[in-house]
Amino acid sequence: MKIDQAHVLVNDQDAAKAFYTEVLGFEVETDFASGDFRWLALRAPGPDGGAALVLGRAEGAAVAFQNETRLAGMPAFVLTLTGGQEEFEQIRARGAEVISEPQRQEYGGTDALINDTVGNIICLHQD
Repeated sequence: MKIDQAHVLVNDQDAAKAFYTEVLGFEVETDFASGDFRWLALRAPGPDGGAALVLGRAEGAAVAFQNETRLAGMPAFVLTLTGGQEEFEQIRARGAEVISEPQRQEYGGTDALINDTVGNIICLHQD
């Protein structure tokens, strides 16, 4: 078994698409709209891009959940950087707002936090 898709709440799908493709380098897998419904799925580049991130509009109670999660400082998800510090610096240079600089963690990894501009904190992890 493997995770194929993970749903991430965003407050603006167009802004999310721009951030995740232009700043993080994800590729659009599906962008389908029908009326008010939009299925926007992105995947990391490469032959094994991992699970798709489905960027769904936060509405109703989901807005409160997203806000509380962000205020608590909890990342919506973790991305493992395969290019280490150099990859982190490239993401910063493409416009990512760094919330927390890379810091060595007790468990041995290094984590940084960034703002995805659409309501979430993302952890950028390095082994």
